[in-house]
Amino acid sequence: MRFRSFIVVFWVAVIFVSCTNNRTRFYDASVQNDTLQIKVERFDLDLFSLDSSALAAKYGGFLKLYARNVLNLRSTDELYRFTTDSGIMQLHTDVERIYPAKGGASDVEKSLTTAFRYYHRYFPDNEIPRVMFHISGFNQAMVVADNVVSASVEQYLGADYEPYQYVAYSYEIPFMTPQQLPVDMMYAWISSSFPETLQGEQLLDFMIYQGKLMYLQKVFFPDTEESVLLGYTESQYEWCKRFENEVWNHIMESRELFSTDWKVYTKYISPAPFTSGLSQESPGRIGVYIGLQMVKSYMDRNKSVTLQELMKPSDSRMFLQDAAYRP
Repeated sequence: MRFRSFIVVFWVAVIFVSCTNNRTRFYDASVQNDTLQIKVERFDLDLFSLDSSALAAKYGGFLKLYARNVLNLRSTDELYRFTTDSGIMQLHTDVERIYPAKGGASDVEKSLTTAFRYYHRYFPDNEIPRVMFHISGFNQAMVVADNVVSASVEQYLGADYEPYQYVAYSYEIPFMTPQQLPVDMMYAWISSSFPETLQGEQLLDFMIYQGKLMYLQKVFFPDTEESVLLGYTESQYEWCKRFENEVWNHIMESRELFSTDWKVYTKYISPAPFTSGLSQESPGRIGVYIGLQMVKSYMDRNKSVTLQELMKPSDSRMFLQDAAYRP
């Protein structure tokens, strides 16, 4: 019995150390004392129980945006056709099973409450959005508009949800989970809050921009593993760490770092089963991983730089020089 107790304590210690090592210098335990609370508004459920006038009263302009921009309907009058479709009704049932009306969003709310407390702490002048769930029929995972961020919740029912085999790429399915949902929602919001304002259109510009967004994610989710924030499996993340130097040398030797070719951007930044030109064991979006390592190096070497200063447009070549990134 004494031996078994030791094992439990040991693993708790390992988990604690791992989480601690993932934290940035902006970690602040006092954030948990802030009063800001995130409450998910269940538009996905109300859609099936309220009529159009009640939905409009409760959700304002989001209803029209949802009907026209997400579902491509001509007006909200056509919502009935959508909600009575047999396939959509089944999705509604499956969503309510994983995210029941009472308490089903509590884990998401807890995670996003911490994230938005950090967001408000370091960007106090920025707006805190309304947070919602919607159902799009696997159409649009995230919607960001005005003061709203909403997730197409049927895309986060768990990697074992059988219909994903028919509507998603195999490399996407491992991340269609409730645990990934708050991370993706926060990324959608901050990428909208800090849009690309690049001084160039080279691969390096896009890598650093994505790296800045990922660094914010590390601040906002201080106890979430970097692999999860990047949308990588543990094996994919370990591959990146193991071959980081080789990947960097490949980018430099192929003279792609300063390329403005959209095909180069797509190869390193866009989702894919692996990175073209590298091993098929490599993950896609490896340029985002490299960009994050650049930003981490930059912030470690420039201790006086604030998060607000980090998110200002910067000359990418000077940024790389100041980062002294050496994998």
